[in-house]
Amino acid sequence: MEYKLKIGENVTAFRVEKKGGQGITLAGNNGLLDIDYTVISDHRIHLVINGTPVTAHLAEDGNGKTVIIRGIPYALRDADAPDSRSRGKRSSQAVSQIVTPPMPAVVVRILVSPGDRVKQDEGVIVVSSMKMETTLLSPFAGTVKSVNAAEGDKVMPGQILIDIDKDDEP
Repeated sequence: MEYKLKIGENVTAFRVEKKGGQGITLAGNNGLLDIDYTVISDHRIHLVINGTPVTAHLAEDGNGKTVIIRGIPYALRDADAPDSRSRGKRSSQAVSQIVTPPMPAVVVRILVSPGDRVKQDEGVIVVSSMKMETTLLSPFAGTVKSVNAAEGDKVMPGQILIDIDKDDEP
């Protein structure tokens, strides 16, 4: 099957072939990738890419997924799917409306304070899980209302770490 995947602002075409068990082969502009995978939980997957083991953490938003590998978040979207953010008002499902960790973690750094103005996709807090740091981003532009965690706190998915008052849309 052919797929077009948008990673950040780059669109890449892939040919995907399922192989026996839990594995796929990806053929694209950057060559051939042999991938075996094991789903650990709804938010974690273990991959073996061309023989190299990698653990990826997954977070859903209304337009696709964010995959976190070695502490680096990659926003993945289906390049052929319409972007709900470009159509008038956003539904509450279109973009995550809260800042919450995608997995159990420990707060490493808080990057904002109450009253700070933030832009959409600006880093607001850094958490660490399994020796991997992840910067959580503001889901929209607005003003930080409260910080609900402190450095060193153990936090869980669904726990609101930063409360942001959303700017009114123009």
